Amino acid sequence: MEPVPKSFFLKESTQIAEGLLGCYLVRRFQGKELIGKIVETEAYLGLKDSCCHSFKGIYTKRTQTMYLPGGYSYVYFTYGMHYCFNVVTGDERDPSAVLIRALEPVQGLSEMKKNRKKDKPIDLCSGPGKLCQAFQITTALNAKNLSQKKEIYIAGGKQNQDVELDSRVGVPLHKDSAYFFLRFYIKYCPFVSVRKNQIS
Repeated sequence: MEPVPKSFFLKESTQIAEGLLGCYLVRRFQGKELIGKIVETEAYLGLKDSCCHSFKGIYTKRTQTMYLPGGYSYVYFTYGMHYCFNVVTGDERDPSAVLIRALEPVQGLSEMKKNRKKDKPIDLCSGPGKLCQAFQITTALNAKNLSQKKEIYIAGGKQNQDVELDSRVGVPLHKDSAYFFLRFYIKYCPFVSVRKNQIS
């Protein structure tokens, strides 16, 4: 599977969030290759987004990766429990990102099951912490170029036109942008993490 070009990521985060649906996350290590189809994403709008780590220009050791040009990984540890994998978008003046929230397992399920200690495919990657555990993603994979065919990258896939838009999950509810509809997922996909607006 071939990586998407760098230019793919040099757009506004909501465009990337929708455009990533149907693409593939590829993880290579120890002679293994794990692949998951991206089925759910969440956009973070940078300086103007109160739920974004770079809100109002916050610049720390953790957030410095967000100030790279689009196309790099942004991995952080949260709640003292799990990792989250994000894709940096835009350019250096626009420290925004897209959180990868869920994958449909495609290749390497036996390894994912071992990593997650779960047997059902539906339990492997249906959430940001789950997919990082399944794919063995840690902060060691922070600031990696996702357009290079190395240990982790994003490959192109069929763009899905049947997309659902919903509010974000797991953000501080006292912040004004918590209720923005910036979560994108493939409609009717069973591997999506959460459906607030239940489909009838």
